[in-house]
Amino acid sequence: MGRLDDKVAVVTGSSRGLGEGIARRLAAEGAAVVCADVMDASEVAASLPVAPSGAGPKAVHLDVTDNGAVEEAMRAVADEYGRIDILANNAGVAQPICEIIDTPDDVIDKVFAVNVRGVINCSRAAARIMKENMWGRIINTASQTGKVAWQGWGIYSISKFAVVGLTQVMALEMAPYNVTVNAICPGTMFTDMTKTGFGMAAEMQGRVRDELLAEHIDGIPMKRLGTAEDIGAMAAFLASDDAKFTTGASLNLTGGEQVFF
Repeated sequence: MGRLDDKVAVVTGSSRGLGEGIARRLAAEGAAVVCADVMDASEVAASLPVAPSGAGPKAVHLDVTDNGAVEEAMRAVADEYGRIDILANNAGVAQPICEIIDTPDDVIDKVFAVNVRGVINCSRAAARIMKENMWGRIINTASQTGKVAWQGWGIYSISKFAVVGLTQVMALEMAPYNVTVNAICPGTMFTDMTKTGFGMAAEMQGRVRDELLAEHIDGIPMKRLGTAEDIGAMAAFLASDDAKFTTGASLNLTGGEQVFF
């Protein structure tokens, strides 16, 4: 028996990386998982187990910035599976390293469209369905940079501060309907985004990426990067009844890189 047997989960940004890790762990815990991504998530979905309920996993193409498409997709999932119990808002984009005053308008627009409006779009659509069923779990992927800024990552950081704020507000609004809303704030994780970011930083500094990353890892108290499995485990906890009295929280997943509330 899994902690999420018979639950239906939608995981955005689940074609790879942290989203894939969340999808795999929720499925392992017994949920029927819908992998929603603007990229092709069919390979991930096809590799997930069928839920104990008999409901199979599937992949759907979803641009989280398109509110109409989001509303249609969430309602289609609810119609097919009977409900949506869990929403993991993981779709997100980074930015080129750049100070705010020099950040191009199109970068600002894209980061906010995906990281903020995308989370709002998906959360509203899923929350309406959860409200009808008087049960739900919304889990947002924020960032440690949503609590403390990193120079050069200002727009991305601002977008993740917004996710933390959205988490708190929706937690209050949805509590009467037995829907919890929490965020995970990853530190430096082993992802393509991290490799790209440190690659940009190394190029700007005339350094070697792997050396710069090794120095950063040495400064993390647990001496390693976070993994997709780490975030999957935390998401499964927040989705389960083990966390039924936890809402409005933004939980650090940093290996000690950040230790504040």
